[in-house]
Amino acid sequence: MSSSNLTRVEASQRAQAVEVLSELIEIDVTGAPSKDTHFPVDATLELAVKDAGTKLWIDFLGGQVDQVSVDGAVVDFTYDGSRIWLGQLSVGEHQVKVCAQGRFSNTGQGLHRFKDPVDGATYLYTHFEPSDARRAWPCMDQPDLKTVFTLVVKAPLAWTVLANGLPVQTRENDDYKLIRFSPTKPLSTYLSALAAGPYHRVCDTWTSRLHDEQGAPLEAGAHPLTVPLSWACRASLAKHLDADELLQITKQGLDYFDATYDFAYPWGSYDCVLVPEYNIGAMENPGCVTFSEDAYLFQGEATADRHASRANTMLHEMSHMWFGDLVTPRWWEDTWLKESFADHQGTEAAALATKYTDQWVAFASRRKAWAYNEDQRVDTTHPIEARVDDVEAARQTFDGITYAKGASVLKQLVAYVGHERFVQAARIWFKRYAFSNADLTQFLQVLSEASGQDMSAWEAAWLRTAGPSIITDEIEIKDGRISRLTVSQHSVDLATGQQILRPHTLNVGLYYLRNGKLEREHLLPLTLTGSSTQLDEAVGLAAPQMVLVNDEDLTYAVVRPDALSLETASKHLSRLSDPLARALWWSMLYNLARDGLLSAKRFIEIALAQADDKTELATLTNLFTQAQTLALYYSANSQADVQLLTQGLTSRLDQARPGSPAQTVLAKAYVSVLGQLGTSDKEVSAQGAKQLQQLFDGHFTDLEISTELRWRTLISLARLDAVSDIDLAVQLARENTATTITYHLQAAKSRPNAVAKREVFTRLLGEDTLSNDHIDALVGAFNVPSHRQLTLPFAPEYFAALEQIWASRSQEIASRLVNGLYPHAGGEAELALSQAWLDEHPQAPAALRRLVLKAHDDLARAVRARH
Repeated sequence: MSSSNLTRVEASQRAQAVEVLSELIEIDVTGAPSKDTHFPVDATLELAVKDAGTKLWIDFLGGQVDQVSVDGAVVDFTYDGSRIWLGQLSVGEHQVKVCAQGRFSNTGQGLHRFKDPVDGATYLYTHFEPSDARRAWPCMDQPDLKTVFTLVVKAPLAWTVLANGLPVQTRENDDYKLIRFSPTKPLSTYLSALAAGPYHRVCDTWTSRLHDEQGAPLEAGAHPLTVPLSWACRASLAKHLDADELLQITKQGLDYFDATYDFAYPWGSYDCVLVPEYNIGAMENPGCVTFSEDAYLFQGEATADRHASRANTMLHEMSHMWFGDLVTPRWWEDTWLKESFADHQGTEAAALATKYTDQWVAFASRRKAWAYNEDQRVDTTHPIEARVDDVEAARQTFDGITYAKGASVLKQLVAYVGHERFVQAARIWFKRYAFSNADLTQFLQVLSEASGQDMSAWEAAWLRTAGPSIITDEIEIKDGRISRLTVSQHSVDLATGQQILRPHTLNVGLYYLRNGKLEREHLLPLTLTGSSTQLDEAVGLAAPQMVLVNDEDLTYAVVRPDALSLETASKHLSRLSDPLARALWWSMLYNLARDGLLSAKRFIEIALAQADDKTELATLTNLFTQAQTLALYYSANSQADVQLLTQGLTSRLDQARPGSPAQTVLAKAYVSVLGQLGTSDKEVSAQGAKQLQQLFDGHFTDLEISTELRWRTLISLARLDAVSDIDLAVQLARENTATTITYHLQAAKSRPNAVAKREVFTRLLGEDTLSNDHIDALVGAFNVPSHRQLTLPFAPEYFAALEQIWASRSQEIASRLVNGLYPHAGGEAELALSQAWLDEHPQAPAALRRLVLKAHDDLARAVRARH
């Protein structure tokens, strides 16, 4: 195993042997605007050695190490490319200083550098989770070695520089400035942060109504806690920064968490930076939160759903200021202790503290679909409390189980113990473990203390097992009345193969067709602990047209509807007035289709007939993405189902209210599916190209052709080979930005011919200087499902190259290539190739095998569904 892959055992041994009292980082980024590939960085660590017998090291994945000194004396050292070995230090306090050269990144890891093509400006930002602080500066890069960081930055004079602390001293020279930031509170290395460049910045302040400057309860006459706020973005995008809404939601979130957690905001300032080429949605660096500009800086009109999604992400990250930053997991198996909580708390805070009140509807539509998808992969699902042996494995715990399933289980926990007791547990948690690390055992102690219940059985059932429960209902009717209603559960722990029963606190809704509407008339609470339970209170009630098990979405389970309810939903779902109930039904229908219990064609027919324009935008957006997924991967007759979906969306878009948000959602789905018509039927592809061109030319009244929609249309035209290189170049010249350059790259390389596919495949495997965004663009150009006849012949080469990809690229980039080039649109032959690689490479890196196993499981599921 490479020394760059820190193991849990190594981290535990180091944490027992040493404490990092503080770290001073002095970094010079004045060379960033030039073509310099490296930057000078010095790190001074104050260590308290507790075990002289342990050989210590400092992590660094930079360019080179120039000098190491211990207690002021220069010493010999060994540097293997990832670890600076110090040898054995005597018990007591020591100062270790490392003078090194860091390396600018273009992968979104470490210190990422971006040059804006609009104005030539250079921007920097860091992203470190889980273990990439060592790419920017020398440190002991593991979460349980918290320390106090002081950052000193030498930067160009005109730049804005942001970090975890506030600037306390600035010295200016003719062409640079030296900024010293205040020491942080103790935090983990992966949370240290820096953003620098000519960022456009809008500032404000937030004042607590409940806490004073010291974090104590606010008394009359005391000065309230006041926190500086800001939002920043690239200067060329300043006109798109809707700072008023961003700052308003920031303040609403701080008000909410200040009151709910009863622990004063602990990080001094709250700066937020929208950054380019970001690998994820956002990152909770305390006091210096980073967000993807692609996802959250809206260039043009954005639907209310996108605004709501952004608010959710903002408050997810804000919740982390307490869950994850203030109290941090000791190691990565407890990632859920921060991510599940932030997913749950961010959704709840956005629903209660902002105008975007339908957050739990979007959660049921999107997040739980992600959870079910991850949790039903037989070979790669895992308990919420996962086993994580090393940092390569840690990178793969940031999945739908850790986030969305964990948040769903927390929602069930709130229903199980009560909201007040849950909040009380959080308050105890923060006060008891502030600025330190904690684990599951300690959390369960706090939860038991707050709830007055022994939580060990609940924990064993929910956190230590893998896979979802399957819940069904059986209803018997006599003389128009319910004579019996039974709810049952069964589940197999996919990690062990054992049968398990979980305690479920849930509701059962009974729905009736009245005056053209499908309305709930009875809500029956249920505690399901065994294999089945009869609802005695339902006996004698009028026979409903629909039973909705898990109404209000309190628990986490795959619900299988009874036959009558399924028939009602397929004919009358649009008449269901409750948005959350609608979202739950769409989730059930999609799960049936993924599991091969409902054909892709039938799902598409129901979606086109029942998802009207009144459907919530989050649900509508997700629904047509799912319909396209089923048509492309799960259908026994993919081309026919793509055409069915195309025809239905054409009709829907023609009828959509001009200028409405639903029109925008439908247009995006329409453009995407038209690009998947393929070129085998020339008449069909020509008609698809004609329809795309009509949209591009303004055929649909009041439809805003945003930059995104324009380029998505061009990409779809290119997939049909219906747009020239000259036309693409003209469109790029019209708006030449980082975003449009990336779109143009994808469009230009999306041609449906063997030469184009070979060029892209070769470039992805051979060119190691591509940025993360450009890799994604080329992967999107290559692996087009409707081009499967061109891409599937590359499958043998792909499998032959896997180990080399993993060995030669950073894990972030390698993961994109491994997943992006997998033959997802394949059939039995590709499934056999995939299985052969797994059989022949049992010793391949575990993280690589896991990626292949996930894709293999998805392909196997799709192939089964086709039959």
